Amino acid sequence: MTTTGQLSRLLPAISLMTLLACSALAQKKPGNPVSSLCGHDSAVQMVQEQIALTKAFDDPVKRIRVLIRAADLLWPHENAKARAAFVEAFDLATQDLKDKRNAIRREDLGLVEIPDQRYDVILAIGKRDLAWARRLSDQTLDDEAREAKKEEVPDPEDSRRTNQELLMIASGLLPDQAGALNFARSSLRYSASLYLPIFLFKLAEVNNALSDQFYEEALAAYASKPMEEFLYLSSYPFANVREVGEMPAWTTYRLPERFAPNPRLERLFVQKLLARAQSTLSAPREEVPGARGLSDSAQMWLALTKLEKQIQIALPDMSAAVSQARGNLFPSLPQSSQERVGGIIDSQNRRVLSFDEQVEAAEKETNPAARERGLAFAVLRDRTEDLDHVLRAADKISDSNLRDQVVGLMYFLRAQAAIKDKKLDEARKLAEKVPEIDRRAYLYLTIAEEFLKQTEDQGRARETLEEVSAAAKKAPSTIVTARALLGLAHLFSKIDENRSIELLGNAVSCINRLEGPDLSSEYVQIKVEGKGFGFYTGFPTSGLSPEDAFREVGKEDFDGVLYQAANLADKSLRALTTLALVETCLSKRPPPPPPKPKSKS
Repeated sequence: MTTTGQLSRLLPAISLMTLLACSALAQKKPGNPVSSLCGHDSAVQMVQEQIALTKAFDDPVKRIRVLIRAADLLWPHENAKARAAFVEAFDLATQDLKDKRNAIRREDLGLVEIPDQRYDVILAIGKRDLAWARRLSDQTLDDEAREAKKEEVPDPEDSRRTNQELLMIASGLLPDQAGALNFARSSLRYSASLYLPIFLFKLAEVNNALSDQFYEEALAAYASKPMEEFLYLSSYPFANVREVGEMPAWTTYRLPERFAPNPRLERLFVQKLLARAQSTLSAPREEVPGARGLSDSAQMWLALTKLEKQIQIALPDMSAAVSQARGNLFPSLPQSSQERVGGIIDSQNRRVLSFDEQVEAAEKETNPAARERGLAFAVLRDRTEDLDHVLRAADKISDSNLRDQVVGLMYFLRAQAAIKDKKLDEARKLAEKVPEIDRRAYLYLTIAEEFLKQTEDQGRARETLEEVSAAAKKAPSTIVTARALLGLAHLFSKIDENRSIELLGNAVSCINRLEGPDLSSEYVQIKVEGKGFGFYTGFPTSGLSPEDAFREVGKEDFDGVLYQAANLADKSLRALTTLALVETCLSKRPPPPPPKPKSKS
């Protein structure tokens, strides 16, 4: 709650913001992006105002986000005030975590993961002052160690989450290689997570030799750890996009361009793996299954089996030892584990069924839910089969509601694939069939963006952009619609400034109709769910955030966009879009002071 005293301090800032917005509207000169409000000093003042206005925010996470952004912008211009904003953000993050933990204890909710905003602040500070970020990180880790001692039942995932947070900071600090490695090395004291290979591949993009060196450090750190940690180091040396074990969490890694297997690191990894297998065989002991229900011995057998062909090619001198270890490990596994790992390998080696074979297999299912699942997956996973043929298969789905969802998503996914392949006319035809108007608008927007990239003739792009606008007018007020309108305003800024401002106003109106709008995520999930199964996908929305749109459109009409920012009902969005807008202004250095008059002698 904001007190009377707080309001009295905020009123001057609020009044000035209103005055600036009204002045912006009055001073707007079509076709002239230059604004008297976009001077360096005015921009610095507006950033400081956003910091003051955060005191009226109810949500501490939104307040932290704005403080971080404002402090980063203010750092080169008002360093002491920027530091104070960072300190305020870190203190808020610390208190927010404490409050949420206490609430969970009071409600006796058990082990619940709470996002730790302190690491977001540390990352932002690290980009400006690495030594300060390091001190805050050490303080945070010490606090967490003390907190863990208080828990009667420690959360086994805490160590993995700490590893993840530190590696996320490390990734965020790249291309500052020394700073990134500082945090990455700290992560090695904690349980390995999938962020370890993610960081290795990201580091390899800027310095492959350094990433190889860090890999060796990580291999030494996790050499004797459980297999579900050790095997996170299996993808990097072989340039594989997945680990060779059943991991607690997994993803498909994006490898850097021209990234190749490293025979020396492959050898080091296989040597460690074989040594672990030999140690297990020499001194058998009762093993506790890991997160995926497999013992270390079962994971070793899986890893050696999956890597066998690559080892035969890259390390032929080690092939016999690998084969022998596999042969000795398998009989030592319990019958249930043998069946489990054998099934995993059989599934990996199974021939991929054609579309018709998938449909035929689904139709043979006696269980109705399994039949629907098989048909839905066949339709949704296919991108190349004749469309009419796929639609006939979709017609076999009995549940009409499920069938409609599957067909609508099928058109969406095929349109996405056509855009990726630069088949824009085909993509437009497919997009027209997408029943969800907000998703259709998003597709039209992406197509229009590709048109603008491919040709200087703006006719076709403008035609498609107007289709986006027409679709968005009919669409319900959703996050997807809001993002489409923001992207629309951004693209129109390249060809029609006045239309761009109009559409930005439409986006603001759409956002204002949403309850508690959260446009911070850069991914929108889509799901189709039937009885006992679900198909989940989505699409990235990077470049379609309010900040991106306001920043880019503001380059063409600062005054008009400032007015639109003031119209946003959500306080944090209003602050973030204002900060994005003034970012360009801050690149303008203040004019040098006039020379001092010479004193008369």
